[in-house]
Amino acid sequence: MRYYKYGEFFEFEFKEYPFLCKLCKKEKALIDIPSQGIKVCKNCYNTFFENRVRKTIEKYKMIKSQDKVGVFLSGGKDSSALLTVLKKLYPEINLQAIFINLGIKYHSEKIENLVRTLCNNLDVPLYVYNLPEKEGYRIDDFVFTYFKNKICSACGAIKRYLFSKIAKELKLTVVATGHHLDDVVSTMLTLFFHGDFSGIAKLQPVLPPLSPNQIKKVKPFYTTPEKEIFYYVALNEIPIANFLCPHADNNPPKKTKKILIELEKENRQIKYQLLSVFTKKLIPLIKSYHQNEPLSTCSKCGEITSATDKICSRCKRVELLNRVEDKNIELTQEMFENYVKNLDSNWILIDLKEKENLLKDSVRKLRKFFKPYRDKYIFLNATDPEIAYSLALKLRKMGFKAYSVKNSEN
Repeated sequence: MRYYKYGEFFEFEFKEYPFLCKLCKKEKALIDIPSQGIKVCKNCYNTFFENRVRKTIEKYKMIKSQDKVGVFLSGGKDSSALLTVLKKLYPEINLQAIFINLGIKYHSEKIENLVRTLCNNLDVPLYVYNLPEKEGYRIDDFVFTYFKNKICSACGAIKRYLFSKIAKELKLTVVATGHHLDDVVSTMLTLFFHGDFSGIAKLQPVLPPLSPNQIKKVKPFYTTPEKEIFYYVALNEIPIANFLCPHADNNPPKKTKKILIELEKENRQIKYQLLSVFTKKLIPLIKSYHQNEPLSTCSKCGEITSATDKICSRCKRVELLNRVEDKNIELTQEMFENYVKNLDSNWILIDLKEKENLLKDSVRKLRKFFKPYRDKYIFLNATDPEIAYSLALKLRKMGFKAYSVKNSEN
């Protein structure tokens, strides 16, 4: 099994070791537990993994029997594994899966299908919030704004708003997130290097509501390494997306993650040691001196915000979209013909039939290839409309006036 995530690559291959499981000493060892330095069988790995999650939940009193717990699914390994393990550990709790269809053409539809399969397998109710249908815009639309090269930032603001809105609509009492040990420690280090101590204070296993209008958030994977989540997904054949979001190409792994990987080669407990220092010493110290930012209500949407102008980051970004008159990127054949009627010769149609690998090229190579057409309208056509659309998105971020043209047979 292979998994790609923002420049990171995980791979797992089932291969029995020529010796018995270190724990049960009955079955052949199949997998290494990196954080423990032992090799175990599938059953023992699952037991070890699930027990650690249970201990974390119980230690920090994350979930009560009467809670309605929401898990927002992205199709990735972390949220999918979280839903699976919560259902297994606490079959009696009121568990609600949520998927936000962000309207990322072709990509969001594929993710939604995966999420539906997962929830059907687990017999967990799924609520789907379709952003284009509910609010009239797509995340893709931000390529028409100055967020075109920071779409993940805009997307994050939109999702945080929707998490809060949907959680209240569904009357959730707890939202469980898939943030794992690597996420927490690398973010703590990044914030420490930037002197953002208020941000560090928020990286607790349980984040209580900052206002009566908010919902408690918990991190059951707080002490679980990322690689071990991937192994759990692979061993149990949990359906996840093995393809990247088309907007993820500008998001390389954090430098602090790379530093941690190197440190872990010398000391496999380094992440736990850093977590202990932050949670037991630094965060209590910060809390004793730091005062929470004053919160107010957004004048446009009514959600909580710390912005001094009382307009939340989500509303500011949506306002940018409201100024864009034409948000079309993918055109039908008829739309294409109407477009070019008014363009004289200032356009070019490129058939990607034998150039579909262009999508994999670096920004530098793409810029060089399309440089002669900088002042023209570029229309892209491909056998697979997803390829043409994804390339048009990429070119839009580079400042080209690019569109994809969908053939009538597609």
